[in-house]
Amino acid sequence: MKPTRAVVIAAAAFALVYILLDLNKLYALRYGADTGTFVQFLVGEAHGRGSWNGAEYRPHLQVHDSWVLLALVPLMGALPYAQTLLVVQVLAIAGAALAVCAFARACGADARGASVVGIAYLLSPSAQGLAYGNFLENVFVPLLAALGALAVRRRALVPALVVAQVLLGLKEDQALFLAWFGAACALWWDRRIGLGIVALAVVNGVAFVVVEHLSGARPSLPGYSLHVDDPLQKLAFFAALLAPFAFAPLLLRWRLLLAAPLVAELIFNRPWAYPIARIGTHWTAPLVAATALASAYVVAKQPRFATPMLACAALCALFLNDTVLKLGRWPFVVDRAAYASAAALRDAHDTVVIHRPNEGAYVVAAANPHVILAKYDPTETGYCPAYNKNPRAFFASLGLGTWPPDTVLCGGVPVSRRP
Repeated sequence: MKPTRAVVIAAAAFALVYILLDLNKLYALRYGADTGTFVQFLVGEAHGRGSWNGAEYRPHLQVHDSWVLLALVPLMGALPYAQTLLVVQVLAIAGAALAVCAFARACGADARGASVVGIAYLLSPSAQGLAYGNFLENVFVPLLAALGALAVRRRALVPALVVAQVLLGLKEDQALFLAWFGAACALWWDRRIGLGIVALAVVNGVAFVVVEHLSGARPSLPGYSLHVDDPLQKLAFFAALLAPFAFAPLLLRWRLLLAAPLVAELIFNRPWAYPIARIGTHWTAPLVAATALASAYVVAKQPRFATPMLACAALCALFLNDTVLKLGRWPFVVDRAAYASAAALRDAHDTVVIHRPNEGAYVVAAANPHVILAKYDPTETGYCPAYNKNPRAFFASLGLGTWPPDTVLCGGVPVSRRP
C-alpha cells in the first residue's frame, strides 16, 4: 500500500516549514546540549575519536545503546554541522506520516481516511515538538514503528524483523517495548513474526546489559516508583496526545492495554530534569507513534472519525503546540555576530568551555572536540526566555519596520531593557 498524494504533499510542506524553523532556532543559538552531543559523537566517530563528547563527559555509546546511529557517521563526516542532523530529524518525522498513511490503507481505510490520519499525525503537538526539539535517538521511532506495523500487518516476516532490529539499535528501552508487542503479535496475529521479535528483543537486551557491565558503564535513565508525581499534568498530557486524533484510540477498549508499558514509562517516573510527560519531548515518540497507528486502525473501521479528526488536529496545532507555531509566538531574532562567534569556535585549537546559559554555542561548535560544555550549575544565571512573543522585533530584524524602543536581545528573544 502506498501513501496518498495528499499526505506526500503535507509531509513535504511539514518538512520545509520545520527545516526553516529549526535553522532559525539554530542560528539564534537556542538548541540545547543534546544536539551538540550527537554532532560531537558522530563527527568524532568519523575521525576515529569514538563517541566521547563534551556534554556527557564520556562516550555516548556508554550512555545509550544507539549503535544504529553509526549509519550517520559518513554523512556527518562529509557535512559536520548541526544543520545536517536537524534536516535528518525533520525528514524522519515527516516520513513517518507516509508510513502511517500506508498502514491505514493496509488496514482497509479509504484514501480520505488514510490521508486524514497522516495529516493529523503531522499536526499533532508531539510530532511537531519532536521536529522542533533537539536531535535524539527517538526522532526515528515514529518512522520505524509505523514501518514495522505495516510489515506486521502484511505478515512480511523479513521486513518486520529488520525494522525491529533497527529499532533495537536506537535505545536500550526499545527492547522492553518490542518484547511486549512481539508477545502480543505472537498470541493474536502471527506467531512467527511475534516470536522472532521477542527473540531479537531478548538477545539485544541481554547483550546491552552484559556490555555495560563489562565496561563498568551505566546508562542515563530516569528513576521510577509506584508513586505518580504530578498526576494532573500527566492527565493533561494524555488528553493532549489523544486530542489531535479526536480520541479515536479510545474505541479500541480493552486493546488499549497493549499501550500499557508506554503509558507506565510516563506515569511512574520520578521527577526528572524536565517533565518527561511533556507533549513536545522525545519521550513521547513511542506513544505518539502508537496513538497514530491505533487511530489509523479505527479510521479504517469507522470512516466517520476522519472529519472530526482533521478539525481536532488543526486546533491542537494552533493552541496546544510546544513549538513556535503556537498562536502568539514568533521565530527567534538572529544575532548574526553571536552566531559567527560560535561558528568560529569550530576552528579552536585549545580547550574551550562554554557555560550552560550559552549552550546553543556548544551545539554550533560541537564538531570541534576541543569545545566542551560546563556541567550544570543550579546557581548559574543568564538564561533567556523560551519563546519570542514580540512580532514587531521579529519583523524589524528582517528590515520591515523599526526596532521596538528599550528592547534588547537575550538568546534571540527581545526583552525589555528596563528592570
